[in-house]
Amino acid sequence: MRFVTRAEWGARTANVDDYPSGFGWRGVAMHYEGEASIAIDHSRCAARMRSVQNFHMDGRGWGDIAYNLAVCLHGYVFEGRGKDVRSASQGTTEANHDYYGVLCFLGEASWAPYAYRPTADMVEGIKDAIAYLRRYGAGTEIIGHRDVRSTSCPGEPLYSMVQDGSLDPGSSSGGTTHIVQPGETLKGIANRYGVPYTYIAEVNGLEYPDYPIVSGQELVIPGRGQELDDPHPGTTTPPGGSYTPFPGTEWFKGAPNSPIVTEMGRRLVAEGHGLYKIGPGPQWSDVDRQSYASWQRSLGYSGADADGWPGLTSWDRLRVPDAGVSPGPVSYEPFPGPDWFRNNPNSPIVTAMGTRLVAEGCSAYQSGPGPQWSDADRQSYALWQEKLGYSGADADGWPGQSSWDRLRVPRQSTAEYEPFPGADWFRNSPNSSVVTAMGNRLVVERCSRYEVGPGPRWSDVDRQSYALWQEKLGFSGTAADGWPGQVSWDALKVPKQTAGSTEPFPGADWFRSSPRSTIVTAMGHRLVAEGCAVYEVGPGPQWSDADRESYANWQRKLGYSGTGADGWPGQSSWDRLGVPFT
Repeated sequence: MRFVTRAEWGARTANVDDYPSGFGWRGVAMHYEGEASIAIDHSRCAARMRSVQNFHMDGRGWGDIAYNLAVCLHGYVFEGRGKDVRSASQGTTEANHDYYGVLCFLGEASWAPYAYRPTADMVEGIKDAIAYLRRYGAGTEIIGHRDVRSTSCPGEPLYSMVQDGSLDPGSSSGGTTHIVQPGETLKGIANRYGVPYTYIAEVNGLEYPDYPIVSGQELVIPGRGQELDDPHPGTTTPPGGSYTPFPGTEWFKGAPNSPIVTEMGRRLVAEGHGLYKIGPGPQWSDVDRQSYASWQRSLGYSGADADGWPGLTSWDRLRVPDAGVSPGPVSYEPFPGPDWFRNNPNSPIVTAMGTRLVAEGCSAYQSGPGPQWSDADRQSYALWQEKLGYSGADADGWPGQSSWDRLRVPRQSTAEYEPFPGADWFRNSPNSSVVTAMGNRLVVERCSRYEVGPGPRWSDVDRQSYALWQEKLGFSGTAADGWPGQVSWDALKVPKQTAGSTEPFPGADWFRSSPRSTIVTAMGHRLVAEGCAVYEVGPGPQWSDADRESYANWQRKLGYSGTGADGWPGQSSWDRLGVPFT
């Protein structure tokens, strides 16, 4: 792109010590000036930019120009607040969080229709500006200012282009090389990569006006949204030209949360292989793996070599900029011992084990995996044992030292996080410090719809905020309906609020007193999950005959009989049920 820095257009120093960063994750909002631009000759565009900044700082009393970028009629992109900085142009705090602001030097005036309608050069400049912001984490939405506030901005001609998609730079954004084939033209090549042919001509030194190319010639295709004098036009290379060394395949299989993942995602977007709806972000997710698989296929890989798990060769060719952090060493969970699994554990280790089994093609899960050890975990592990060549009693699904060591389950964080309370727990409108802690994490992740709070009572605004988090992770449809699920909950890392992850046994007499408590509801949900429920309605907080009959089924499932399976909870069967702490 043809980029004009703040220094080049003569920007004043902002009256802001430190801009809030990390915004624009939903996309870009388009603006116009509201009055006809007088910068018809390009030599006057820098002065127009200074005029806008002066008005915002002196007339409005703001700390700087409100827009992140601006585009003139001649297709040049002017740096305003810049990338990764919160806009002040949308009119609401929420929209400033969600969208970058791009100003176009357009305005409404009957005497200056040329200043009201975007020129062809301006359209290319707008595409450059959007591609540039996407390289630094902007989402894929393109909206008009009127979509977030009652206003005529950005004018009918520009807004119609917002609506019909003609401002979208697309996912094929250059940043590669191309060998000219017989019969190809420069314009045809430019259309293939979604980059103006004049940009390709300039980068490759092709002579005006014919721009001659010949079969077999190698052309550099510049990355849309980068300066044309960039020595590495296909990458977002940081100062010094350094790249992140390959962290190792196992590092990714441990579901890291790291700036390295963000930088990788940005490069995948730049290469036209980003499948993100929102992001990319620091948490490794299925959409990262899907995007990387697309990159591997573009390099000619197939089958297991294009499974989305990064390898050394494909990583080196992606050229991920140095994120300034170390991935850290990869370590694995030590074998917890055979009895640990037979005690029906509820632990992140079980989730990590299940994730590895899925990656190895040994999944018997219909949903999950999750932290609660289940028959599906055992069946999946049996498939893993059989894959290793075991049979009979050695492939019964109970983990052993040798098979565990070969599975290489990534070590789980020593930090204490809230285990997933279960989907039904949220649908019962809980009032809990866990909900508050969840809301605080959503605020930190910039997925907040809260006007006041968050607080302990589950509400529609919690669900709306959680839906934003699910969308940020790449989920869509019913998978982003705002009801928490195991995978999204684990990725959110809600700090632990309770003394224990499960309810301690309340005592036999407590149940015989016919209690009414959320503990009874939680117990019932666990009995449903274990396939032991006989409820026609519920479960609910009031202890009932249906609770007792369901619990008796659980006792029989554990092997009890007679008075040991009379439906009155006991210490051993209660501990093995793993009722979430309420």
